[in-house]
Amino acid sequence: MPLAASSLLPLTAALAAVLLFQAGGRMRWTSTQTLLLAALLFVPDVVSTATFGLHVTWSAGLTWSNFVVPGLAIPLLAGAWWTGKWPLPSRWPPLAAGMLLLLVWSVMTLLPPAIGGELHAAGGLTILEHAAKLALFLILGAVLAWGDEAWIRRAALLLLAAVAVNAAVGLAQAAGWLSVFSPLADQSQGARATGLFYDANMYATLMAWALVWLLCQTPRAGRRAAWLLFTVAVAGSLAAAGSRAGFLALGAGIAVLLAAGQTRAVARAALLLGLLVLCFPLRTGQRIQAAADSLAAFLAPAPVAAAPLDASTGEHLRSLTQAWQVAEQHPWLGVGYGRALYLGLPAGGNGPVAATATVFRGAQDMPLTVLAETGPVGLGLLLMAVLAPLARRRRLPLALAAGYVGVLAAALTQETLWNTRLLAIAVIVTGLAWPVHSAPEGGTV
Repeated sequence: MPLAASSLLPLTAALAAVLLFQAGGRMRWTSTQTLLLAALLFVPDVVSTATFGLHVTWSAGLTWSNFVVPGLAIPLLAGAWWTGKWPLPSRWPPLAAGMLLLLVWSVMTLLPPAIGGELHAAGGLTILEHAAKLALFLILGAVLAWGDEAWIRRAALLLLAAVAVNAAVGLAQAAGWLSVFSPLADQSQGARATGLFYDANMYATLMAWALVWLLCQTPRAGRRAAWLLFTVAVAGSLAAAGSRAGFLALGAGIAVLLAAGQTRAVARAALLLGLLVLCFPLRTGQRIQAAADSLAAFLAPAPVAAAPLDASTGEHLRSLTQAWQVAEQHPWLGVGYGRALYLGLPAGGNGPVAATATVFRGAQDMPLTVLAETGPVGLGLLLMAVLAPLARRRRLPLALAAGYVGVLAAALTQETLWNTRLLAIAVIVTGLAWPVHSAPEGGTV
């Protein structure tokens, strides 16, 4: 009897895993790294209907990168490890090591609600699956964040190519030539660009980091036209995303450059921002003001008194207030990692957290979400993890360091580094500035 389609799919996946396992054992290590980095950077976040049992709050299903990248990485790395071709780094990138430690603590905070019967089995399994996915992307980022000089050059070229492709896709989306991957970005006044990402804010944060780096470059005479076109395209794609997180990231990066005396880069940034505000007032001026409102609310948390510029900013400011209330009511261990962000909890008011029917799904602010879910220990671990790359500032070029500060600033408006793709990219970019390591005996580089 012919096999049903439902039976063929697992068999096909198992066969593909076996073939990839064998390929991981036979390929040169740098070829494996190249394939995995290309998958991480270029697989588009098209939404599937599959969830694999997870509660997926923000989309209709997992995006392609959430199962294509692990589907390639696990068997390829397993095959490389089995044959001795996976050289473990002698030191992990500081961001990866710190975030893994935070994940361990985060999972531990689930014990009290699990023991107390507040966390049902399906919800707990969903949270653990999300934690495992984050851990996998962290490990993948660490694997791709080191190598010899040839690998560092290749990785840098792939990262630049990814920025160029994202900028082109984002501009095409803004022009209506390509569709966005997220219904959240499909607005009546025109779709917000998302590039290859699902979330416009994560996309804008990455483009802001790239723009800060580009503004610091001094191209050779024959490359100035190409550099100018590239820079304008990245700036335009940032504006097309219409993201306060992106503009906050850009503003923080520019502030670092200004403090470091990089007047030429700051002047270029001021000129670009002025042109963007004139050409796209709703996509730039309004979102810059929204970013300023969000930052002010984080620094001085209080109930929203005045009407915000737009509905999403109002929702964000209300979520900040809810997060402070939850943190005050659970001051030691928080409510448990992922319970708000992945499942949703009744928001806190003057009474206990379950007093109202309003759903709290995180603060749209990473430090506050970590504080509310994992307590002050979790917040301390987060701060140590994200600041660790900056402690090695002599090995992190100013242009990269300024852009990375921008990523941290963007985390004040989104749970930026809980996005698996952006987290892995941040680990790679900050990790590539570490000293060059050679492969251990038996490895192939």
